[in-house]
Amino acid sequence: MELIKRRRKGAQNSLARECAVRDYGASSIVCVCNSTYCDSLEPIEEDNISGGHYLHYVSSKAGRRLEMNVGTFKTEMNETVPTFTVDKETKYQEIFGFGAALTDSTALNIKNLSDTTTEVLLNTYFGKGGSNYLYLRVPMGACDFSTRYYSYDDVEGDTEWEHFDLIDNDYQFKVPIIKRASELRGETIKLFATPWSAPWWMKINGTTKGIAHLDEQYYQPWANYFLKYFDAFARQNISFWGVNPQNEPSQGYNYASTIPVMGWSPEAYTGWVADYLGPTLEKGGYGSLKLMILDDNRMWLPNWVNTVLANEKTNKYSSGIAIHWYTDSSSSDVALRQAHEAQPDKFLMYTEACNLVRVTREDLGDWEIGERYANSMMQAFNNWVVGWTDWNMALNEDGGPATFNDNPTVWGYNAAIIVNATGDEFYKQPPYYFQAHYSMFVPPGSVHIQLTYPNPGGLLHVAFLTPENNVVVILYNRNDQDIPTVISDPERGNISINIEARSINTVVYK
Repeated sequence: MELIKRRRKGAQNSLARECAVRDYGASSIVCVCNSTYCDSLEPIEEDNISGGHYLHYVSSKAGRRLEMNVGTFKTEMNETVPTFTVDKETKYQEIFGFGAALTDSTALNIKNLSDTTTEVLLNTYFGKGGSNYLYLRVPMGACDFSTRYYSYDDVEGDTEWEHFDLIDNDYQFKVPIIKRASELRGETIKLFATPWSAPWWMKINGTTKGIAHLDEQYYQPWANYFLKYFDAFARQNISFWGVNPQNEPSQGYNYASTIPVMGWSPEAYTGWVADYLGPTLEKGGYGSLKLMILDDNRMWLPNWVNTVLANEKTNKYSSGIAIHWYTDSSSSDVALRQAHEAQPDKFLMYTEACNLVRVTREDLGDWEIGERYANSMMQAFNNWVVGWTDWNMALNEDGGPATFNDNPTVWGYNAAIIVNATGDEFYKQPPYYFQAHYSMFVPPGSVHIQLTYPNPGGLLHVAFLTPENNVVVILYNRNDQDIPTVISDPERGNISINIEARSINTVVYK
């Protein structure tokens, strides 16, 4: 298919390199990257956001991808259009940053590219002009995006972990990717670990998948397993920032599950963290890790917050609450605010998001899979969430590989980047750009600020103040019509812009 390097009429030099467009016939397009070419963003120049100027970046269903225009503030106000007023004095949560997951499948897909194209992909996430990612979620053993079921010690009865070891995928792929990501970013990537399942022989059903929970006789050995994991990476000169005790504990009660799972009730989880995991990490030298409870869907927030964090010891060991997005469309975002109000000293962080839709070549570039990110991210950051971690960084053209592919009724899932290893290229899909409209402009240490809106006119919205004192306003138009809009700053003046139909917009000024 023909590639088109697209520039919209009137667009400024917003990109160091522009999108190499490929249209597969879906509702929008993908941007193609290979060993010699990939679109990237120019760093913001101080002159462009000073002296009464602002920058307006837009990505749209029509095919724009982070296209930028430079504008100037005006003194007059158009009172007939939706107006958003920036209030820099009313501040909410500090932003930790953005990231994605380094699953077995992601590592394999990245390393299936040539060395040169691998470097381009890692730059796309961690380098200058890329997504500005800081966080990586690392599964502790097999997950749904692995090529097989395994743990780090499948020798039955080895409670002293004499056979514990990382696997080749860790040594050959994950360790180099983590180290290179840190080099590209210019600081240590913040890693947090999450297990999907204990070794099969420690569970009451004797298997990695299906309905099961941990046999209580292994509560202490399972806590020791975490120490072995962190020690193994420490020998590779890699340290972790955080840990989630269990991925989606509710999935361990799903009879139909074909992926590695392990169930915990809030009560059992509370006791294990309080009496085993927390003390073990502390005694083992890992007490500074940010322990995040839940790591499951928003619908479970009230019960888990009220049960787990009501325990004094578990509360002491816990730093935050990890949330997945899969029930966001059916559970109110009020739960986020209520969790913050109940535990204001615990941060809220989204740790997994993925469109559970089939990957086909004809659907590459589907705009709607990106729009779901806009809805959830707006809800999250307007309700005390401090960070956002996508699921797989990269999947193949079948949406895998995945452990659940032994089930012929299940297919692979979608991802922000799809890898075509045969062609030595990868495709940046709409979800990549929806997330980049946040991560590229809202660095760690930014603060969510008030954005008032007497008449939002159907636009979703959020605003931030960066450590450099830049104001960042993000607007999402989910309508099929353009919406003329004003952003008003009492100290600077008024920004009059047109918000294109079905578009995500980022406005930056000082």
